[in-house]
Amino acid sequence: MPCILFDFGGTLDSDGTTWLERFLGIYEALGVPCPRPRFDRAFYDSDDNLPSRFRLKGLSLEQTLDLQARCVLESLAPERADLGPEAARRFLEDSRASFRRVRPVLERLSAGHRLGIVSNFYGNLDSVLASEGLRDLFGFVADSGVLGVTKPEPAIFQKALAGLGCGPEEAVMVGDSVPRDMKGAEGLGMRHVLVGDLARPACCPQALRVASVTDLEKVLSPAPLRAGIIAAGDGSRLKASHPGLIKPLVPVAGRPLCHWVVDSLLQAGVADFTVLFNSRGRRAQESLLAAFPRLRWTFLERDTASSWESFRLVAQSLAEKSADFVISTVDAIMPPAETRRFAEAARAAGAPAALALTGFVDDEKPLWADLGPDGRVAALGGDARTRTHATSGLYYLTADVARAMPPAQAFARLREYLQSLAAAGSVAGVVLSQTLDVDRPEDVRQAEDFLTALGS
Repeated sequence: MPCILFDFGGTLDSDGTTWLERFLGIYEALGVPCPRPRFDRAFYDSDDNLPSRFRLKGLSLEQTLDLQARCVLESLAPERADLGPEAARRFLEDSRASFRRVRPVLERLSAGHRLGIVSNFYGNLDSVLASEGLRDLFGFVADSGVLGVTKPEPAIFQKALAGLGCGPEEAVMVGDSVPRDMKGAEGLGMRHVLVGDLARPACCPQALRVASVTDLEKVLSPAPLRAGIIAAGDGSRLKASHPGLIKPLVPVAGRPLCHWVVDSLLQAGVADFTVLFNSRGRRAQESLLAAFPRLRWTFLERDTASSWESFRLVAQSLAEKSADFVISTVDAIMPPAETRRFAEAARAAGAPAALALTGFVDDEKPLWADLGPDGRVAALGGDARTRTHATSGLYYLTADVARAMPPAQAFARLREYLQSLAAAGSVAGVVLSQTLDVDRPEDVRQAEDFLTALGS
């Protein structure tokens, strides 16, 4: 990705906390009465009018904060105006601590990317950055106070992209504001990363999430992802139409079902696979080795008693060599781009587990899922009330979750285990477009039509 655009306030100088909230906390700690919304009015009056009240060009961050702190106090509590320098000092100290944390990340990113800033600021962001030793890291700074246009208007992003020589499809926007940073980037088709509390709602399913810019490399250049495939079933409902074939080898559009699943995960960046077959799966192993000779394979063989036992076996095997991973059932057909998006979104969600969900439900016994406003799965199965989304056979887990799994005898079915995770608030939900489960003869025909429409 050639270009990365950053917001400044609340993104580089803190982990997703706005200037308003930071100043509020400082004034309260200093004993200044800050009733809301009176404080909000005082802050926004200062923030909006600072450039018209003072000549800011060339001022440092310290000088700018001194003016901001003084103006807020003059409106909020003029008798405490003497506290302005101390409030500004605390704010500056916290900002510099954040700069020290994020600078090594910015330096590493600048080695392979062109960095820029897009900020609704006062017109002196260049000198603010220079005063903190950060200006040289950024090839272009789009300051609304200079350009006369503010986020989320497209023009301010386009100015930064032009300055860096990038198109929107080549860039990512990193910021803490949903309406300004995320919506602005989304409107131009840019990828976007929301910084701050991982529990707050994101702007859209495509957004990546980090608690801090210090975590940015994990989502932009994550460690290679490993995947598991559960292929231990015989496919009893397919036996009549495909006699003598185990489910992984059932042909769909001329290719074995297991090949489609591997290919989708491969396009999501997976090159290391752990696959569980039953004792009849030797031909399927040979088929995968012949079709994908360059991939790294671990084959497990077990006649398991339940879907939960199969899932547990694959997850604990993967946990021995990877901090996180995805697991797919062998009958889950979905667009490769959606598989990739699930992997990225699940990693960025910050939850120990994630489920791929779909609104296209054509299953005899769907596992319904309710999503909460924080993006976590609030209820699964019989506890779900909205019944607009169901699971689609693709899962994300961290190794810690896998290692803590109860014994195989603890649950009769995988859905019971997933319900226990969801009840603990441990599961994020990622809504995908249409996905298919191939369980019945009619599903094969539907999958072939689906794949033809995708151009696969």
